[in-house]
Amino acid sequence: MQHTFKKICVLLVFLLLLPLQAKADIVFSVHANNPPFVYVEGKELKGFAVDLAKEIGKVLNEKVDFLPTSYQSEAIEAVKDGRADAVLVMGFYEGAGNSLVPTDPYFYPYYVMAVRKGSNLKLDDLKQKSVAVVGGSALESYLIPNGFKNVVSLASHEEVLEALESGQVDGAFMVEQSYGYLTEKLEISDTILLPEKVQLAQYAIGVSEKNSILRVRLNDAIRQLQVSGVYDQLVERWLGKNELSPAFVNTLIRNIAIGAAIGAIVVALVFYWELKMLRSNRRELAAAYEQLAAENQQLLASYEEILNANKELEDMRAKEKSLLGLMGQLRPDVEDESFYSYLLELALSLVPEAQAGSILVRDDDGYVRFRAIRGYSSLLSTLDLRPEWVYRPQGVEVVRELRDSTMPAEIAAVFSSARPSPIVVSLAAPLIVNKQWYGSVFVDSFEEVDFNEQSIELFDSLTSLASAFTALKVHGRTANRFLKEIILILVKALEYRDSYTAGHSERVAKIASDFASFIGYTGSTSEDIYWAGILHDIGKVGVPDFVLKKPGSLTPEEYAEMKKHPVFSEEILEGSETLRKYAKWVGSHHERWDGKGYPKGLVGEEIPLEGRILSLADSFDAMSTDRPYRKGKNIQESIEEILRCSGTQFDPYLATQFAHFLKRYFL
Repeated sequence: MQHTFKKICVLLVFLLLLPLQAKADIVFSVHANNPPFVYVEGKELKGFAVDLAKEIGKVLNEKVDFLPTSYQSEAIEAVKDGRADAVLVMGFYEGAGNSLVPTDPYFYPYYVMAVRKGSNLKLDDLKQKSVAVVGGSALESYLIPNGFKNVVSLASHEEVLEALESGQVDGAFMVEQSYGYLTEKLEISDTILLPEKVQLAQYAIGVSEKNSILRVRLNDAIRQLQVSGVYDQLVERWLGKNELSPAFVNTLIRNIAIGAAIGAIVVALVFYWELKMLRSNRRELAAAYEQLAAENQQLLASYEEILNANKELEDMRAKEKSLLGLMGQLRPDVEDESFYSYLLELALSLVPEAQAGSILVRDDDGYVRFRAIRGYSSLLSTLDLRPEWVYRPQGVEVVRELRDSTMPAEIAAVFSSARPSPIVVSLAAPLIVNKQWYGSVFVDSFEEVDFNEQSIELFDSLTSLASAFTALKVHGRTANRFLKEIILILVKALEYRDSYTAGHSERVAKIASDFASFIGYTGSTSEDIYWAGILHDIGKVGVPDFVLKKPGSLTPEEYAEMKKHPVFSEEILEGSETLRKYAKWVGSHHERWDGKGYPKGLVGEEIPLEGRILSLADSFDAMSTDRPYRKGKNIQESIEEILRCSGTQFDPYLATQFAHFLKRYFL
C-alpha cells in the first residue's frame, strides 16, 4: 500500500502547511481524498467539485475558499462548529440521517463492484467473499444490510484498489468515476467491473439548517451554471468518457496502418523470395503488386469510413445531449427569458444554415414581445407588437423574404434598422397552446441557402419543446391568477370586519417581499413571502367581532382570544395543498426571538426565517400607522424602535438588515 501511504503523507503536509489567505465569503469544507471529485496534487486541491465551487463563486460574485479535511466526518464538524459554511461533497440518500441540509443534487454517481480479471466471480458470489470499501461511507452502509458477510473497511479508494490488486480481498466497491480515474493513475490493469450498477446517493452541497439563505443562493448558482452550459463543460472535462473518442479512432487507424505497412513489407518479401526461388515471370510480380495496392486502397477506404462514422456519432451524441438538456428545463420554476434564450442558442447551433434568429411570445395583455434575439439589435426587445403584425406559420415552414408590410411604418423602420442585412430565407414555426397561436420562432439567413432535412427535423423538435414550455407557463399563470384572486377576495372580506386590517396585509406583503429581495432572496421565494404577507392575518376570521372591532385596549381575556389568530391562520392554510407551504410562516409571525412570543413560544432560529421576516414587516407597519388612540411613529423613530428590540423581539441580524433597508428605501 505504498501509494496510499504517500497519498496520506502528502495530504497531511497539505493540511498543516496550507498558507493563510484573505477571509473568503464562502468556505467549503471537504474530504480531500475523493478523486476525481476532490483530491490533492502538490499543494493544490483539484477535481470536479473544486472547479464547480469556483464557478459558483463567480456566479455569486464572492470569494470561495476550501478547508480540506482527512475524513468526511471532519468536514461535517467544520460546518457545525462554524469553521466552514458548507460541505462541498455530501452523499445524501434516504435514511442517511445527515445533520446538514442538502442543496439540490448536482451529480448522481453510480457505484460499481470491481474484481480481478479471470476470477469468474458474480455479484451474488461476493456476498460470501471479502469486499473492500471506504469506511464510514454510504457504500459501507449499503453492503452490510444487503447480505455481504465480510466487508473490509479501509481509509481511502487507493487502499481499496490496492487490496483488490494484491489479492487481500475478492471485490472492491466504489464510485464508477473514482474507479476509472484511479485505475489509470495507479496503472492497475488486472481488474474489471461487474455489469451491475447501483445509485445509492446523490452528491449535493451540505449546509447548516440555520443557514437557509446560503442554501437558496447556492441552488440558484447551480441552476445558472446548468442553464449556461458551464456545468456540462465541467462534467465533460472531469468525468466524461467517450468509448469511441477521436483519440481512440486515430489510435486504431494508426495501428491498422502500421500493421498494414508491416503486412505489406512481409507480403512483398514473401513474393520476392518466391519469385526468386521459382523464377516466376514479371507478370506474376506485377499482379501481386496490383493486388497489394488494391488491398491498400480498401484499407484507406475503411479508414475514411471509420473517421466519417465517428464524426457522425459525435455529432449525433452532441445533439441528443443538447435536446436532453433543453428537456430538463421544462419546469415551472425556470424563467421565460432563460428558457427561450437557451432554446434559440441551441436552434442556431443545430441549424448551421442560419445566422440569426428570434422568438416572439404573446403576453397576457395581448401584445407580442421578443423573448430572445440573436444577430439583431436589442431595439427589438422594446417593441410592443399586435398579433396581426407578426407572421404566423401553420407548422414548420421555409419562408423566403419575410416582409414587414403588415406593420405600421414606424415599427417596420425599427425592424429594418435592427437587421444587419435583409432576410433572404427563414425557418419558422408557431408556438401553439390549446390549439391557439401564442407566438413564433424564427431562424434566419441573410443569403440564399437550402435548409437540409436534418436541420428542419431538429428545428421541429425544438419548437415542439418551446410550445410545451409556453403551455406550461400559460396554464401556470392562469391557475395562479385564479388562486390569487380568491386570496384577495378573502382578504377583502376580512377587511370589511376589521377596519385596521384594510390595507395592512398588502403593505406588510410588499414590505416583506421587498426586504426578502434586499437580503438576497430571488425569484419565486420573494413572491412566496409576498403572498404569505397577504395571508398572515387571515386567521382573524375566527376572532369574535367584539374583540376584533374593539377600538380601545383589550382585556386579558380579549387579548387571549386575539392571540389565537396565528393558530387559525396556520390551520386554514394547512387545509390547502397549494398554500400549505405558507402555514408555518404565518403561524409564527408573532413569535419573538427571546421566546416570549405566541402562540408556541418558539426561541431564536426555531422560528422559520420567513416568519421572522413577516414579524419585522408586520411590526413596522403597526408602529408607523396611525391608530384611534395614538399617532404612528415616523421612519426614524421606527428604525430606532426596531434596533432597540433587536435580540429580544427580533432576529438581531435581520433587525440590523431591516434598518438598512428602511434607511435606503424610506428615508
